[in-house]
Amino acid sequence: MVYLVTLISILLALLLTIIALLMVFSILVAGKIVKPQRIILSWTPRDLGFEYEDFIYKTRDGVDLRGWLVKGSGEKAIVLIHGLNSSKWDEYCIKPAMKVLGERGYSVLVVDMRAHGVSGGEITTLGYRESDDVAGIVNILRSRGFKKIAIYGFSMGGAILIITATKTLVDAVIVDSPYVNIVSSGRRLVSRIKGLVGYILRLSYPLVVKIVEARVGFSLGELMITMYAKRVKAPVLMMAPLRDHLMTVDEYKALYEELKKSSPTVEAWFVDSKHVEAWQRHSSEYVERLLNFLSRYV
Repeated sequence: MVYLVTLISILLALLLTIIALLMVFSILVAGKIVKPQRIILSWTPRDLGFEYEDFIYKTRDGVDLRGWLVKGSGEKAIVLIHGLNSSKWDEYCIKPAMKVLGERGYSVLVVDMRAHGVSGGEITTLGYRESDDVAGIVNILRSRGFKKIAIYGFSMGGAILIITATKTLVDAVIVDSPYVNIVSSGRRLVSRIKGLVGYILRLSYPLVVKIVEARVGFSLGELMITMYAKRVKAPVLMMAPLRDHLMTVDEYKALYEELKKSSPTVEAWFVDSKHVEAWQRHSSEYVERLLNFLSRYV
């Protein structure tokens, strides 16, 4: 009997230890999600041949968002928004897009989102508050005399802009690899991690989601992008990678169908590339599709 009690006590202690370790692990992982790495490099638009001005936007809750405004030759502006764990210094998407658009005479505004780059903010809300931030930025550009404004985002930036387009008037929306269901995307990312760490991540993932929700203050179900897509009134160009490890082709197709319910024009390029990789793998066709779309709506 004494041995049985001892064994039960040991097993209970082991179980409590495992639970405690999972809790600590989940808190650490959730912290990495809501406090992304800050990518800060040394180049500026001047290195691409453009003069620019520093841009600062104070959000409704007092966060300073910092960016660059490359002033073009007319009254047309493109707002570029990076993805999670990136910044305005993104060299794979933001940099080539800025160069191509700036050379065509567009004004280009690129801004570090909350808790990214050199902007303020302790945490990212993964698109929830960021969509309000970008809507405010668009309104500032309108007040500065820009008559035509397109918003153009990558990965999380694309998801942000689909929500933004339901909150303020824009002339066109361009999204490259936007997440559709952020919880499902996170689960797919976790499933690719091998070994013991991957096993622990998969086991703790539901808890990680709950901790993230507690940190950001809302249910991640509110970031189901198809809910917003059906209310987008502007023309949309979507780059949907066929080999995206975070989203499925079916998710992109569902997003495309929802966008068509209210947008006057939705163009989807199902491209043979990985997540936000089309700029690098198919640059000539990418530029042609992008500029053709913008020439018609902006």
